[in-house]
Amino acid sequence: MGFLKRLIKEKELALLLLTGLAVIVLMDALLAEGFRKDQRNRQILDAERLQAKVESSLEEHVTALIALKVVYQNFTDITHYDFQQYGKSITSTLGGFQRLLYIDPSLTIRQVYPLTPENAGLYNYSLLKQGPMTRALLNAKNSQSPSTSRLIPFLNHPKSFWAFIPIYRSNARHDFLGFAAGEISMEKVFQPLAPSFSAYQIQLIDPANVKLFEHVTIDAAVNKRVYTSRFNLLGQPWRLQLNPVNPPTETLLFQRGSLWVGGLMILFLLGLIIMGSKRHKFELEEAQKQFETIVEASPDGILLLDERLNLQISNRVIRDWLGQDEVALQGRHFFQLFECQCPNLGKCSELSHLLCTTTQFAQDLPDVLETRIIDAPEASPKTLRLNASRIVQEKNGKKEPGFICVLADISTSKELERVKETYVATLTHDLKTPLLAQQMVLETLGNGTIGPINEEQRKLLLGAKESVHDLVEMVNSTLLFYKLESSHVQLHRQKSQLAGVAKEVMSSLQPLAEKKDAPLELDAAMALPDAWIDVIQMKRVFHNLLSNAISYGRKGAPIRVSITVEARGDDGECLLIEVYNEGKGIPPEELPKVFDKYYSLSRKFKQIGTGLGLYISRRIVELHGGKLWVTSEVQKQTRFFISLPVMQQVEKSTPPDSVKKMAV
Repeated sequence: MGFLKRLIKEKELALLLLTGLAVIVLMDALLAEGFRKDQRNRQILDAERLQAKVESSLEEHVTALIALKVVYQNFTDITHYDFQQYGKSITSTLGGFQRLLYIDPSLTIRQVYPLTPENAGLYNYSLLKQGPMTRALLNAKNSQSPSTSRLIPFLNHPKSFWAFIPIYRSNARHDFLGFAAGEISMEKVFQPLAPSFSAYQIQLIDPANVKLFEHVTIDAAVNKRVYTSRFNLLGQPWRLQLNPVNPPTETLLFQRGSLWVGGLMILFLLGLIIMGSKRHKFELEEAQKQFETIVEASPDGILLLDERLNLQISNRVIRDWLGQDEVALQGRHFFQLFECQCPNLGKCSELSHLLCTTTQFAQDLPDVLETRIIDAPEASPKTLRLNASRIVQEKNGKKEPGFICVLADISTSKELERVKETYVATLTHDLKTPLLAQQMVLETLGNGTIGPINEEQRKLLLGAKESVHDLVEMVNSTLLFYKLESSHVQLHRQKSQLAGVAKEVMSSLQPLAEKKDAPLELDAAMALPDAWIDVIQMKRVFHNLLSNAISYGRKGAPIRVSITVEARGDDGECLLIEVYNEGKGIPPEELPKVFDKYYSLSRKFKQIGTGLGLYISRRIVELHGGKLWVTSEVQKQTRFFISLPVMQQVEKSTPPDSVKKMAV
């Protein structure tokens, strides 16, 4: 009952089952009809084959009588013909003859073969008193022309019949010599044919409508399977009837049974497949509903974009932020709704700048990609954190690339971060003045300006001075970092030789290098082109790179600075600076992080550092229009590279006497 109720509810399944049953019934009917036609055609073919064989056999027997007739009509004394020898020859060849006779003109039997006790009484037996036999013989004599022989059947017993051939001397009608006769056994005629036609009952009917096989009862009017074949034998009509004894209905039943069983099994399997697909579809719909619920309930904005960044799906948060419904947002381009804060905009391709963290420009990106709503309905625009991932969507059997974007409102955290940074910047700025004053006091005391000091006091004052100097450098780095972050750094450029700038920094760091027994080497090409740089800021870059090289270098290993000129293709020439040291090196997994702010290897090696030196250095180099990168081999060597445009390249876009404010 449960299955029937479900079947009624599942209209598609019910329709499939009804259609399948209709197809099975139709195929069953076609199969049965085709089988019947095939059997009928087979029966017709068998009847025609049997008819041809019977007709051929009877004609052979009649031909033997005609041959006997020809012999007789040429003999002067028929009674002296060796009838026994001829009969033996004929019956050994044609097994259908029961016996052969010669009947003289007075209708008396004069010769018979074979000479058996059964046939002994036939000698000199007169047939004049045999009414039907006499009439048949006289009719044969009177109707037969001297030149024509014809089969004359006469009933003797149900399984055989007689054939009579009139004999005339030299074909003269007036010179009648008698009859050549033979009794033909139908059992012996059909016996060699029996194996080929064992599936049938056979009934032969002579021209007088006499059934030669009396024990075989075939009623063509009742049994529709009976096939009747009509043929002429020497001018007389005969009939042959075939009735299948055991028609091969088992084959038809097997075929029909296989059809029904196979068809029902296929319908059952199709039903299971449909029910399973519906269940799977239901599960997918439920999963989709759950997904849609999660997306709609998400506190972050979620967008689905196609390959061209056209909006396809948006959740409730996005619609609330933009103040538009889903229909109005459908098909809108992402950058018609949101600003792009990517610093590589203009370098990236249209489809890659959302995910440029996976491109060659990853090193230029901030830690967090941010965006804002264009024409936000609120008075204060939101700051949104953007996370985007490439996806592949399947539509209509085709795979189409796209993007899924998650936008989180970080306005509050940004404000807190701004307050924190303002506080830290103010604090470091306020710390700088007393630290500088303290540094000056320690320097005055150490020089003995206000009074003599002993060697022990001088060493203590010198150590305190170096510590205060380190604190001042840390405060200066922190202040510069916040200036870079707030785009308040101004470059005061001038024409300079990088070799001189590097040499000056190396001289200031010579005492630090001597402590590590690390010689400082400068390898600069002769007649280097001038660079258009802010000398103070570039000194800071050299100082950061060289101090790191000394700190992390192996004791006694040289620190080498090389400056060369390299071609940059269509961009002309550039100055390439390399800072090389041998030592601990940087692990491969650490290399992408060394330029991140607040990241420092000094903590790993238990040294003091803010984690801002390399970050500030890279930003300063970028403000000059250059690039800073690093390569390293662990426990071998580290190379920092700086690429800067030569002065001629800068002059193409910036007048030499201008002071340019570079914004991040």
